[in-house]
Amino acid sequence: MSTRYQGDPRQITAKFSSTCHTCGKKIQKGEQIIYWPNGKHAGHLACDEADYRQSLASFEDEDAYNRMYR
Repeated sequence: MSTRYQGDPRQITAKFSSTCHTCGKKIQKGEQIIYWPNGKHAGHLACDEADYRQSLASFEDEDAYNRMYR
């Protein structure tokens, strides 16, 4: 489990309707989305999943590196 920070993207359930920052299509309330707190924007799972997974992988790599040099 990697360390979580306030600005890390996360998968959540949309609390209100909005617009996907990637494709520009509507996000429905209750839909599973990726929320990017640093940019304060959201995207569909299909649109942002690759970037989200890449972010998670880099967080895990950073945690592993930090554990090596404690």
